[in-house]
Amino acid sequence: MPHPYATYTGQQSAGYIASPQTAEIVNLAIHLGRPLLVEGEAGCGKTRLAGAIAEELGLGEVIAVTVKSTSQAKDLLYRFDALRRLQDAQDRTNTRAHHIHPYISLEPLGRAIRQGRPGVVLIDEVDKADIDFPNDLLDVLDRFEFDIEDLPADENAACMDERGFGRHVSGPPEGTRPIVLITSNREKQLPEPFLRRCLYVQLDFPSDPAMLAEIVRRNLATRVDALSDTLIAGAVARFCEIRQRAHDLKLQKLPATSELVDWVRVLHWKGRRAEDIRPDDLAASDQALLFKIRDDIRRYSARTTDEAGR
Repeated sequence: MPHPYATYTGQQSAGYIASPQTAEIVNLAIHLGRPLLVEGEAGCGKTRLAGAIAEELGLGEVIAVTVKSTSQAKDLLYRFDALRRLQDAQDRTNTRAHHIHPYISLEPLGRAIRQGRPGVVLIDEVDKADIDFPNDLLDVLDRFEFDIEDLPADENAACMDERGFGRHVSGPPEGTRPIVLITSNREKQLPEPFLRRCLYVQLDFPSDPAMLAEIVRRNLATRVDALSDTLIAGAVARFCEIRQRAHDLKLQKLPATSELVDWVRVLHWKGRRAEDIRPDDLAASDQALLFKIRDDIRRYSARTTDEAGR
């Protein structure tokens, strides 16, 4: 059977560019049917990669799930509305409340598994959850099927008739696995068995000024009229100097591509020339756009003040 997905190039999204190395790993994950674990500094495009893949391959909206500290693996698969059942049980004439299946519904990953259609599933910030979360997700991502543990076995047929699925949920025989992207901010170490199931990609800040300029151009093309190439090139050059200074100061959150795009937009809006901006004498408004942590702003400002006093 031919593979249902086209080759991802990383170059055809309206607002996102992936390096050739990233595109190659994405294609390997697609063809192997493995989840893709995406890491990288904040603002480097981990979440947006999912949308870029869906856009280029024509797969429609991304099925996105944001993980919370209280999330359990089954929360991605199905939901048992116990509260609604309890409320319905107050009405003695409501016989549906005697059963579980009317209160079971599939959640995003569960629906994607059952439908078996080409698509992109994003599990965002997996490291926020308890360590049991990725472990419990292992088997599901490996087999792309799961059991609804809250559904009694004797209600399997009734649930199938009414909801279209039973206690065991799997895709159609000729179905297609969705492309699964999992992002992590490294807040905690993920278990090794989980890591072995995934392909891994690290999104680094682009070192090529031409690539940075193209990222800015694509992201602002539909928002800003008459955005000059001169402003983009100058802003990219200054931004790289600022980022290097921030790196030398060991700031906690380095400015990334999202900050660069916002900064260029404001420079254009205010009619400022990038050549007039000195990395060692940033205005307060520039610092507010480029840095997101108060201590980082304080340390950058202190360095500037020290240099000015010499």
